[in-house]
Amino acid sequence: MKNIFLILAAGLLFSVSAEAQKKVHKKKKAAVTAKLVVPQNIDSTFKSTYTNTVDSKWSKNYSGSYIVDFTNQSNMKQSLEYDRAGYVIKSKTYFDSTAVPENVTTALQKDYSNAKLTQVSKVEIPGVAPYFSVNLLTTDNKQRHLLISEDGIVTE
Repeated sequence: MKNIFLILAAGLLFSVSAEAQKKVHKKKKAAVTAKLVVPQNIDSTFKSTYTNTVDSKWSKNYSGSYIVDFTNQSNMKQSLEYDRAGYVIKSKTYFDSTAVPENVTTALQKDYSNAKLTQVSKVEIPGVAPYFSVNLLTTDNKQRHLLISEDGIVTE
């Protein structure tokens, strides 16, 4: 009799727990699918500066900044981060492996001539000199991340 009672109690406990998890999962799913409302000042700044964009997708990061990913007028993927006041905090432009700027390829020729470029992006932050963020795969299959200034100076 005791065993039957314990088995029924355990079964009830597991079913209640499973039902609670379903409800939490539904709430999280609803929160993820909610549409982000971009403040008017940020939206108008973006639209007036980048008039010929394609596939704009907005998100918000943990610090409250608004991020828009889009394809710019040069047909390149680009990402902008705006603060709450509508100022650009960071711009990142992604280069296709066939369109890497010459100053980047020249800088890599000395020490990384046989490495395969996996990602190249140009990062622009107000008050900081623009630089290139480069990910590559060396001939011995090691991932490397480099920063390259516009002058061609490589930093690991």
